[in-house]
Amino acid sequence: MLTESRKSLRQLIAGLVIFLVAGLPSTLLAEEAQPADLIQTDKLELGKKVYFKRCVWCHGIEGEGNGPSADRLFTRPRNFIQGTFKIRWTDSGDLPLDQNLIDTVKNGLPGSAMPSWSGILSEDEIEAVVQFVKSLVQDRDFADEDEEVYVQDFGSNPWGTKGPYHFGVPQEDIDAGKEIFLKNKCFECHGGEGRGDGNPTMKDDWGFAIMAADWQQCWNFRGSRRNHFDPFNIVRTISTGMNGTPMPNFKDKITIEDRWKLAAFVNSLCPRKKIDRLTNKPINDFLIKSKRRIGAVSTDFNDPMWQAPDDDDRIKSRASDYEGNQYWHFVAVAGQITRGERNFKPKVDNLWVMSNWSEEEQAIYYLVEYHNRFLSVDPAYPDAVAIQWPGQLEELFGAEKPYFIFGDSKKPVDLWKANFMVKDYSDTAAPNPNGYDLDVTVEELVGNGFEAIFPKETPGGVQVVNSKYHQGRVKIMFKRSLMTENPDKTDVQIPIKTYIPIAFMEWSGWAQEHDEHMAISTWLYTILEPELPKSLLYMPPIMATAWFGFQMWLVWMTKRTRKMAAEGKVK
Repeated sequence: MLTESRKSLRQLIAGLVIFLVAGLPSTLLAEEAQPADLIQTDKLELGKKVYFKRCVWCHGIEGEGNGPSADRLFTRPRNFIQGTFKIRWTDSGDLPLDQNLIDTVKNGLPGSAMPSWSGILSEDEIEAVVQFVKSLVQDRDFADEDEEVYVQDFGSNPWGTKGPYHFGVPQEDIDAGKEIFLKNKCFECHGGEGRGDGNPTMKDDWGFAIMAADWQQCWNFRGSRRNHFDPFNIVRTISTGMNGTPMPNFKDKITIEDRWKLAAFVNSLCPRKKIDRLTNKPINDFLIKSKRRIGAVSTDFNDPMWQAPDDDDRIKSRASDYEGNQYWHFVAVAGQITRGERNFKPKVDNLWVMSNWSEEEQAIYYLVEYHNRFLSVDPAYPDAVAIQWPGQLEELFGAEKPYFIFGDSKKPVDLWKANFMVKDYSDTAAPNPNGYDLDVTVEELVGNGFEAIFPKETPGGVQVVNSKYHQGRVKIMFKRSLMTENPDKTDVQIPIKTYIPIAFMEWSGWAQEHDEHMAISTWLYTILEPELPKSLLYMPPIMATAWFGFQMWLVWMTKRTRKMAAEGKVK
């Protein structure tokens, strides 16, 4: 028989357990354990054939993530040995469901080298290779009765928004999500404005460098499953974490209702852009329009002439109080892998470009912005961005262009390169709401090919008139006169109303990129919008008057005909 003191202690413990259980999220209580999906041995032979034809080059013979391509990729391919998979519906640390792995193979992992295999592999091949990948796991056993998994309940979209763009989330929920973001110190990894610039020291479970997601480029979210703007992607990641990475789960810390609100805030940061289904990225803008300004062009980033919504105006209408006519041009860049020090893992994969030209100054301005999580503090490896032009535009015929990487022996390029070092900066410092100033030097180069890049003997007067690094976003504003003296025939002469080839290059000093080890765009076009014809000033009122007169004549003729019919003069 228990003593009174023991009875009291037992009652106290029981009460404490009831209190703790009552405090658990309802979604956790609703979860039930189920066995892990067993390996389907009848599919292993086909899966092995698919793996060694398609997957071994990155993931390695035994699935250790050490294939021949692995050292060239960022982030590195997944090591299957430990059974840690990122994109799941199961609890943190649990094995994935077969459907989770099938979805990953079908849709790929945006922002990484893992492509979508849908349309390349058949449904049977995808299901089979998933079973073979599971057989490569050594540290876990899918058949072990202790390998139970908990499939999470993520709730449902509380706003009922629809794809592909998911408009209509209430602002009050976005604001509440920002408070949750601050309360849980998400900025320590993801940065003050969500560009992933919070922590440069993170590593995965295998000791390889890894970076936090850039929330303002949701098309690079792992597991976005070709549905980039769906807030569910964020709720899932917050709920499950990402096994093998520093991203924990917040299932027990943030309620399901608040997880959706946090997702609303994160989702609001990503601009709505038309997505290219082939590349899984925003569609490249192949024409950069330079807006004509009658007076001088402002060099203030905050001037209205340099302001425009990030959203594509073909998708989302601009605010009623927006008075400008500018917009950002999206320019895709990729690592240079043609020759020399090839770059298979550039830290930047797109730029945003805006341009104005001044009739009064006879000068053109290009504002180039891009996300770069961390900048260099090593003078041996400055950060840099460049604009490339045909050096002798007037001698090109039709659609003819120089070779897009530094030109060629017959067709030179004119390269405007801004090298810069950030001032008073540490990549491990807390977010700086004021940003950092840059120490910029401008190089004007002539390129006749990889081995023939030289400084100009007579520079054309290219300037960087403003620059800033703010919360993971670099801003560089170039300026140059439309026409130069050009004694050496090395400066591009920039005409109005002409489609001019233009390309962009970027070097991440933090990643020690230099020379041909860089990110680069293909040739695009730019055009200086011309002055509107003077006829547009007087022709509209003339046409309106003529149209009004014609309408009045029709009314008069109709009344006259009816009157004559009434009088019997016409039948």
